[in-house]
Amino acid sequence: MNCPCRLAANLGLGLANPALYTLMYGRYRPGTPSPAALAAFEVLAEHIRRIAEAGRLRVPEGRAADLVHAAGCGTTLTLIATPEGRRDPELSRTAREAVIAAIATDAPVAPASGPVAAAVTLRAVLPQTDALTAPERGLMEEWLNRLADPG
Repeated sequence: MNCPCRLAANLGLGLANPALYTLMYGRYRPGTPSPAALAAFEVLAEHIRRIAEAGRLRVPEGRAADLVHAAGCGTTLTLIATPEGRRDPELSRTAREAVIAAIATDAPVAPASGPVAAAVTLRAVLPQTDALTAPERGLMEEWLNRLADPG
């Protein structure tokens, strides 16, 4: 899974370039992320999609991407705001492990493990099928969204 590498890269960028990082993530208007933050999130979402396609997500893709993003940005902004000598060197690793445990399984999820996991996986690979018409695909996606995120 690429999440640990991505979180480490995010942290490295932030600590090496705190002014740039806070410009990207810390100073935008609510509901209006910077273009750089949007581009970075799209890359993250593609990595999350691959994890879903492998049947390894335990939560819907959108929630997984948001959790990884929140952990990465929050941890990085926290460490930027902390004087270097007081930074907890384990904070990033602990946040990363907590997010991975929250979003991913150790092995691919078999459909027998539950409808939510099966729906998350099927929804991730739905664009790869030609067997459905566009309206059928839309309906299937709607059903899978409901199953994948019952709350």
